[in-house]
Amino acid sequence: MSEAISQDELNGAIRVAARWYARLQSPTVAKSDREDWQTWLQQSPAHQLAWHEVEQVQGAMASVPGDVAAPALRAAALSRRKLLRQLGMFAIAVPVGAIAWRYQPWRTSQAQYVTATGERLEQRLADGGRLILNTATQVDVEYTVAQRMVRLHAGEIFIETAKAPRSVSRPFVVVTPQGRVEALGTRFTVRSDADLSTVTVLDSAVRVALTDAPDTQNVRAGQKLAFKRSGIGRLTEASRFDASWVGGNLVVVDMPLRALLDELSRYRPGLLSCSDDIAALKISGAFPVHDTDRALSAITQSFPVQQLRLTRYWVRITKK
Repeated sequence: MSEAISQDELNGAIRVAARWYARLQSPTVAKSDREDWQTWLQQSPAHQLAWHEVEQVQGAMASVPGDVAAPALRAAALSRRKLLRQLGMFAIAVPVGAIAWRYQPWRTSQAQYVTATGERLEQRLADGGRLILNTATQVDVEYTVAQRMVRLHAGEIFIETAKAPRSVSRPFVVVTPQGRVEALGTRFTVRSDADLSTVTVLDSAVRVALTDAPDTQNVRAGQKLAFKRSGIGRLTEASRFDASWVGGNLVVVDMPLRALLDELSRYRPGLLSCSDDIAALKISGAFPVHDTDRALSAITQSFPVQQLRLTRYWVRITKK
């Protein structure tokens, strides 16, 4: 953000930009309205930056399914005056839509163990093993005489397996939408995002088998593997900090700011982003996942960046 634009000036411009956006989306918008908007846009660099910010938020709606986003925006339109008096339509409507999507009942009602955004949960398994759910995770546990199975519907888990008696052949498997991970007496994490699963092995080894292909791959301690239903990626070296979330912190070394904010976004509702000019800024540190506001304060205190915060649900990091 230009030093010539104060924080208060930009905040006010964003509120006006949100009003302009709402007006221009109306099916009855007049040509004179568009001309007035163009005039306003050219009046100040703050207006142009504010319009860019509103467009960025609007673009984020593309990641929310239409059957959720549309009702959220319609509801915002119905109470537009009230919302604009608070902090602007998009400062409110986008997080509401995103939260509604994340917490739709069908996403979690069938799962045995569920964590909300920002929550972690530890469970002791029936055989003495340990299961930890990371943020926004849904899991079912199914133990039979033939196998021990954890079904990961979405999210991320840490597994510490218990050894089965030598007289019993009872494999331990984690099933994701993309494939199966069979543990060979080990500690490991599995993460499932959209159409991709990732396994990181901390101890011993696992074997990965795909849902829609015959491929298999062994993954050993210190290795990481990403896989889809129809294809396995290449083995990469795991960072010793990949499972740091288990202890309550996100530990990173030279991670680009945008990538770090993407990770922190998993632990808080709403929209968290940064401007393009600082997206590649390398960040190192330990950031608490249970208190992302404190994590953001640590970033702004340690690096040449600042927060643009309209609500807790709309935060953007910009250059100081």
